[in-house]
Amino acid sequence: MSKSVSNPAHRGAPRPFRSPNVSIARSIAGSLSGHGKLIGRITLASGIAAGALVAVPAANAAPVSHEASLESTTESAKVVEAPTLEASATPTAMLTDIKQLERAVEVQERKAEAARKAAEAKRKAAIAAKKAAEAKKKAEAEAKAFAASQEGKIERAISVASEQIGDPYVWGATGPSSFDCSGLTQYAFSAAGIELPRVSRDQAAALPTVPNDQIQRGDLMFWGSPVYHVGIFLRWENGQAIMLHAPKPGSAVREEAAWDGWFAGSTHQA
Repeated sequence: MSKSVSNPAHRGAPRPFRSPNVSIARSIAGSLSGHGKLIGRITLASGIAAGALVAVPAANAAPVSHEASLESTTESAKVVEAPTLEASATPTAMLTDIKQLERAVEVQERKAEAARKAAEAKRKAAIAAKKAAEAKKKAEAEAKAFAASQEGKIERAISVASEQIGDPYVWGATGPSSFDCSGLTQYAFSAAGIELPRVSRDQAAALPTVPNDQIQRGDLMFWGSPVYHVGIFLRWENGQAIMLHAPKPGSAVREEAAWDGWFAGSTHQA
């Protein structure tokens, strides 16, 4: 009696390929759904991952008749038509396309960041320009207010007197190209909007007297009693008062250390 051979139920039945990881293929398809030229490839990959392939017999399957094989193949073909794979529709090609897409995204992100920084720089420049304009306007307003103030007028008088340095002393002269001492002070202060009497004695009488150590820039310095000379105080230098004046005949308007014996008349309190 011949030995019977037990055939497992699966023997002779077609053994399908192991399906690739469906979630991975779908993840790739989702991440590249906006990449036009890859849609067809991703769809193909998804179909393959879903196991939509024609089953092939196992190597140890029992032989089947030619008619049965043809019928099985025809039936399978009705269910799934295996697409024709292009040479580029390989995992390697798909990864290459993914990398190209990532690079394109990186380029766009860099451009967007550069545009954002440029816009921010432009915004900051506009703010800085606005602040500079406001600061300039404020400075001009302050300068105008200062010029209108007594202090501003005194500085203007000093400036006008300084412009006359080198002009000759001529007794009784009041400018514009020659001066005596009181003619210089009257000319300079009048140009600044502060009116002074013509001669030094009257100028001293018109201004409040202040202690010498409280003299300020632009105050007048007088000599004698009765007064015979006047100059404009500029600054202290090594404890020495420096003045601007028209000294005497044969000399010219100049800066120099003050002579001894002076007293101060305040133009600031005039």
